[in-house]
Amino acid sequence: MSGQNSRRLQDKVAVVTGASKGIGQAIALRFAQEGAHVIAAGRNLEDLADTAAKGDGRIVIQQCDVQQGVQVKALIDRATNEFGVLDVLVNNAGVATQDLLVDTTEDDWDLTMNTNVKGTFLGLKYAIPAMSAGGSIINIGSICSFAGERTSGAYATSKGAVLMLTKNAAAETAHLGIRVNVICPGFTDTPMARIYFEETMGSADKADDFIGTFAPLTGMIPTEDIAGVALFLATEDARSMTGASLVVDGGLLASWDHIAES
Repeated sequence: MSGQNSRRLQDKVAVVTGASKGIGQAIALRFAQEGAHVIAAGRNLEDLADTAAKGDGRIVIQQCDVQQGVQVKALIDRATNEFGVLDVLVNNAGVATQDLLVDTTEDDWDLTMNTNVKGTFLGLKYAIPAMSAGGSIINIGSICSFAGERTSGAYATSKGAVLMLTKNAAAETAHLGIRVNVICPGFTDTPMARIYFEETMGSADKADDFIGTFAPLTGMIPTEDIAGVALFLATEDARSMTGASLVVDGGLLASWDHIAES
């Protein structure tokens, strides 16, 4: 993988939530390749073990449900207690529902908001006091932070909230030298996305063709591409950026009006 020998995060300490698969796993692995000590967090320890096994000894794992403040605090405390510092936090853990608003249950709404929004808030709440100047917090939004869908109202609402939460946190922390930015991926090749397309289109292969029409640069985005943007935000190369939203969608939003007509 490109950048494998550059060690741009040598001996930095990073926490990545939702790191058992998909985008979170790709970010944790890339950070480890770049020399960071990574705490990979998720709800399922068995799934996290795969991430650790691929991390060349630089990844440790911790069970954490980001809906629970006590567990998020314990995750951040582990970084500072075990490594003495927290340099980077990636608030990646998230869930998605694809129902119409009228079909969305209260339980599904609460799960989406508590995971995607409250989980990001709790990460910010406990990471900010643990960080020194130069710290970087990276939230994961979505193209749905900017544009709604015919379904997925709860998900789109939550990701819109993550966008504004990022901006507010950036305003609060700039004087501390801490940066808070958000990556907004388009359709990314993750297990969660594949399940979504199986349910809505009957085949992930059909999704590749569909997305390729509207995101001609990449089609389905490799998770490694999102990890590369996260790496940039974690380094000093992004030292003058805070409150920014980086859209990584293969050009999809540039033609969103055509999607709406399809």
